[in-house]
Amino acid sequence: MTVSVCIPTYNSSRYLRACVESVLAQTYQDFELIVSDGASTDETCDIIRSYSDPRIRLHCLERSMGIAFNLNHASKLAQGVYIKLLCHDDLIEPDCLTKQVGMLEQSPALVMVASGLRHVDAAGRTLRWVSWCPRETVLNAVDVVAGNLIYGNILGSPSATLIRRECLLKAGPFSDQFPQVMDMDMWFRLATMGPVGYTPEPLCRFRLHAEAMTEELRKTGAIRKDLLRFTETMLSSVFAPPLVRWIAWGRVAGSFLRQALAGFRHGYVKWPLSAIGQALRMDPGLAGLAAFQMLFRTGLLGLRAGAGRNLSVGFGKTLHNLA
Repeated sequence: MTVSVCIPTYNSSRYLRACVESVLAQTYQDFELIVSDGASTDETCDIIRSYSDPRIRLHCLERSMGIAFNLNHASKLAQGVYIKLLCHDDLIEPDCLTKQVGMLEQSPALVMVASGLRHVDAAGRTLRWVSWCPRETVLNAVDVVAGNLIYGNILGSPSATLIRRECLLKAGPFSDQFPQVMDMDMWFRLATMGPVGYTPEPLCRFRLHAEAMTEELRKTGAIRKDLLRFTETMLSSVFAPPLVRWIAWGRVAGSFLRQALAGFRHGYVKWPLSAIGQALRMDPGLAGLAAFQMLFRTGLLGLRAGAGRNLSVGFGKTLHNLA
């Protein structure tokens, strides 16, 4: 068995069939499909039981234990050399496994590969294409930190990745320490173990819809604490001069302000005001945010990974000058 496609589910019936069909339609057919369900109360398990394909395995937990537990449970059940953790509302392109397996087999040193992706709406219509590197490349841990500090989660949704099973298990479980950014935390840990392959080709479709967990996190402000702690974790892993830290915290301040506006739109008052206060404390006068928007967001300047673990500022977009 080469690939284990693992889909953690909980009340996932709305988009699950389309997700499963995208796996069965792969040009690369040497896979198993594991669905680990967290005690769904809808038709999720019935949908999986309707398939007679022997490669599909359904495992039902007695009660919901949270997404981190479910991801770890599915990973432990996997028997493949490589693991794809596929979100139940996402889709993968027909040649996704073929191309990602090829990248890993061509470069045995890679711990994982990631790809560009398409954002689609609830009906599957393409909204935009997201890619942070202009060509196929290899990223080290400092590259990943630089990209995350400027762009956010550059390795993207779990659906956009394929991971060596032995590396995923060695990196340790998905952690509740950063429950709202647990995927970024895992990608960071994996990147410290070895290089990461990246292709700009969009090999998965990431669905944006009102019921998505990320939307709930944005409107309730739940992601703020984790974003603060994880940003400090990334900065402490590299040699970041004051200018780099200033820009990084300016970007986080901007994220807090956007979350506050989303909170106000949904009728919240107390936590959005707190978020605005936090933004002003971490970036007084919002000067770092202004510099980030004018210089880094536009691509005039970017972060560069130097010798050792050094980060510096250079001309051009972050990650776009990699060999």
